[in-house]
Amino acid sequence: MRGCSNRPIRLSLPAVLAVLLMCVGSTPLLAQAGRVTGTVRDSLRGEPVAGVEILLVGTNRRAATAEDGTYAIAGVPPGTYTIEARRVGYAAARQRGVVVAENRITTVDLGLTEVVSQLQEIVVTGVVGEVEATNLGFTVGRVAVDQIPIPSTNALESFQGRVAGVSVVPQGQPGSGTSIVLRTPSSIHESSFPLLVIDGAILGTTTGSTADLQSLDIERIEVVKGAAAASLYGSRAQAGVIQVVTRRGREVAEGRNQVTFRSEFGNSSLGGKIDWARNHHYRVDSTGQYVNAAGTVVDRALRVEEAFNATAGTYRFQDNAYIAPIYDQVDAFFDPGAFRTNTLSFARRSATTNWFVSSSMHRSDGVIAGNGGFSRNDVRFNLDHRLRDNLMLSFSTYYSRSARDELYDNTFFDLIFQAPDVDLRVPDPDGTPFAFQPDLLGIEQNPLYRNTVEDATTDRGRLLGSFEMRYNALPWLTLEANASLDHSDRWYSFFIDRGRKQRNLPTGGIGEVARTNERADAINASVTANLAHDFGELSARTSVRALIEREENNVTEANGTDLAVVGVPDLNNARVRLVGSSFEDIRASGYFVNSGLTYRNRYILDGLVRRDGSSLFGSEQRWHTYYRASGAYRMAQEPWWPFARISEFKLRASRGTAGGRPRYSAQYETYAIDASGVLTKATLGNAALKPERATETEIGLDMIAFNRYSLQLSYSHNRIEDQLVAVPLSAAYGFTSQWQNAGTVEGNTWEATLEAQLVRRSNLHWRVGLVFDRSRHRITEYDRPCYRLNTVSYRCVGEPLGVMYGYRYLNSLDMLPAAHAASRDSFQVNDDGILVAVGAGSYRDLRWGQTVTVDGVSYAWGMPIAERDTSGNLAVVRIGNSNPRFHFAVSSDVRWGNFTLYGLLDMQVGGQVYNRTKQRMYQWNRSAEEDQAGKPDSLKKPVDYYFNIYNGNNVNSWFVEPGGFLKLRELTLRYDVPARALSRLRAIGVRGLSVSLIGRNLWTSTDYSGYDPEVGTATLRLDDFIYPRFRTVTGSVTIEY
Repeated sequence: MRGCSNRPIRLSLPAVLAVLLMCVGSTPLLAQAGRVTGTVRDSLRGEPVAGVEILLVGTNRRAATAEDGTYAIAGVPPGTYTIEARRVGYAAARQRGVVVAENRITTVDLGLTEVVSQLQEIVVTGVVGEVEATNLGFTVGRVAVDQIPIPSTNALESFQGRVAGVSVVPQGQPGSGTSIVLRTPSSIHESSFPLLVIDGAILGTTTGSTADLQSLDIERIEVVKGAAAASLYGSRAQAGVIQVVTRRGREVAEGRNQVTFRSEFGNSSLGGKIDWARNHHYRVDSTGQYVNAAGTVVDRALRVEEAFNATAGTYRFQDNAYIAPIYDQVDAFFDPGAFRTNTLSFARRSATTNWFVSSSMHRSDGVIAGNGGFSRNDVRFNLDHRLRDNLMLSFSTYYSRSARDELYDNTFFDLIFQAPDVDLRVPDPDGTPFAFQPDLLGIEQNPLYRNTVEDATTDRGRLLGSFEMRYNALPWLTLEANASLDHSDRWYSFFIDRGRKQRNLPTGGIGEVARTNERADAINASVTANLAHDFGELSARTSVRALIEREENNVTEANGTDLAVVGVPDLNNARVRLVGSSFEDIRASGYFVNSGLTYRNRYILDGLVRRDGSSLFGSEQRWHTYYRASGAYRMAQEPWWPFARISEFKLRASRGTAGGRPRYSAQYETYAIDASGVLTKATLGNAALKPERATETEIGLDMIAFNRYSLQLSYSHNRIEDQLVAVPLSAAYGFTSQWQNAGTVEGNTWEATLEAQLVRRSNLHWRVGLVFDRSRHRITEYDRPCYRLNTVSYRCVGEPLGVMYGYRYLNSLDMLPAAHAASRDSFQVNDDGILVAVGAGSYRDLRWGQTVTVDGVSYAWGMPIAERDTSGNLAVVRIGNSNPRFHFAVSSDVRWGNFTLYGLLDMQVGGQVYNRTKQRMYQWNRSAEEDQAGKPDSLKKPVDYYFNIYNGNNVNSWFVEPGGFLKLRELTLRYDVPARALSRLRAIGVRGLSVSLIGRNLWTSTDYSGYDPEVGTATLRLDDFIYPRFRTVTGSVTIEY
């Protein structure tokens, strides 16, 4: 390939760090002049608060409160100061005008109030340094640890239902990632997944699954939802940014060691079910026994279908009961599995150092019989150390090792073809616990057999590390250096032995073994200079940063078939072998300047310019520029503000740009080798390829009232140009397509977040949170012909992503062709809501098998009629839309005495799912909807009617179902054992003990007929034989030493 050596800037990490270290000179120690002491208490309960960080604003001096809430700062030069107290979960408290005299002790007691809103929290994402949300001109969603009482099985699901404008579709199989879209999709063909940052480490594009991340270590999550706020991250951030900040021991009282052990254990079980048919359409006698065409009783293997004979009155209705026993195939296949997590953590904080260490073991067996599920072991070590008053070092590292049993691709496809009178759990003659084909007339293999004889596993290792040095060179100048690594290695192993039965090989196959190794490394480094100074009532800050990035992805694959020896899962045992590999080397660099002004703590301006270069851009487009401009007006800080109960009323606006980088191969010519070894041209290169470019405008209102209620309202409009599109080429080029900047997507989102502390007493606290969002988007430019993608979704100007196109069955007389305008009486809408031809009669007349001719057009009586175009062909039209009308979620947290009850209700209104699983069940009469038993004869429909709807597996309107839902996503009840009851345990160091009952995905109300409406991705809800979501019920015990 060409272009791999094109690098925007050559900087080395050692050189970057050396420059900063040279700046760290010795500074003389100030003689002790004064001392500030005090106590910090909870303003409501009057109890001391431990682990509060106390700052002398504008200096390097700080301290932390001890277990009794006391603190002391020594060596304070005489002068007048502002003292600030910060702790997670509390609004920052400040005391201005504190006078410190030489050789005197100044006492300053502070009271902290629990935060009413995210607006009172400190934000670090999308900005440089730490900024209070009240001083931002854009929104940053934030979820703190106290808002996550139930640890999510996937760390990135922690903000589901808690942050407006976020669409999260969890994947069912344990150990899977999750699909996330912030506000509206940002790309037509590329990923709309946001950029992830963990403790300052920017994760690579291919370094692994989000399931590698452990949620119990989270201190907070910050979500930057669009380009108006994410411009700081340049060409990687058009889909937004999610930053996870993990615990560092800062919440621990100074001088104390904290040891915490938590154990959670329980079971997972299938939440929803799909209904199997309980009847058949084969010939039977009066006792229900199978008979042949002559009426003679025969075995099941010799049964015959009922004849379709309108004259004789036999219509192949599926209304004959199966001969007992019959089986619930859902119960046979799915099996409740164990769920458990054990975590041990250590934390400490001293005057100069705080650290946090944790180790966790997690296992989820899932809900499938014979499948071992997912396990993960991980360890974390975070450290902050102040070498001197003006020099801080921070180090973060996390390592996880996980293993997952994989399912073969057609697991759920094969399941739906199993007849209800077949026992999937009978053993196979070859000694396998489950029969390969328990139904001698079976269509597909028993998935329990295949999952038993096939050994397929994925082992993942993930290492995250980051190092940061912060040097306060001058009162107005701070220098920072940061370096991070995201390393992953993934091993996929597959083995099915020689002689094991497989599809189309019922007597045994030749065997297969495969190994795949994927290794990825993402390295990021930066140096930053922060300048801050107050000019009277004007506060100014400026940050300048230079950064470099490198990512390497290496894949090696080996596959072997025709095994020589049974029972040897080794590539050397294969007579036929294939080996393949790929390598990617990505380089990028950039720099930015960010400046902010705040006047009188009420007029706020912010501006940013970033310049990015990347080897992923075409050789003629190596550099691109991004910007942000934002402003806010805090009206409630004006002296004339007349509403004393409204302490915050802020108007804000922001406009910014961000980018989306092309895939590695997009700018290069690519080739393919066919089965005969002939080299063919595939994709034409494009040296002028640019990153996608998002421009977002956001306006909003933030308000806090009565110190109990907060409201955030936002509206955003996003335009993403230069969409990366594979444009088909004419044969004259010799290539089939070329990646071009050839499209635009536009979207808008309304968001609302309401937080309310309904009751706030010393022994009773009730907090409620509500989030709402409504998003709309569509493709406004698309320089290629419209087409269907994945046979369901459609790409065309004027349509949103997630729209579904296919054949549509008529469901109204108004949909009839104009040629039938005078013959509407010959058609009726049946009890299924489908328009059918009936001639001179009713759809209840039992005329199956007859032909009705209307205006010269012949129709099968009673059969569904599909829409046709002007040429008489079946019309491909819009039949559904995955995008919901809106999302709404309510969380409630009640603390009464030693009890805490938390629940999260999540609702999606609108949006549709394409149920391909049900469509395939129609093919072989497996759906309960095809059962006709219990219906009056006039409403019964033959199996041919349903096979007609199946329509050769072509996408059609019948299988588009409502995807809305109301979910009880989380529910927990916790009891904290009172201190007086722990007196006997204090001898062994126990300081706290709590027990909890926990439920995840407990209950769902929906009109969707599949297992669960949360299927597919955030941009396309397609139920395509996938692992269903399940519920988990557990208990937990937490012990603190």
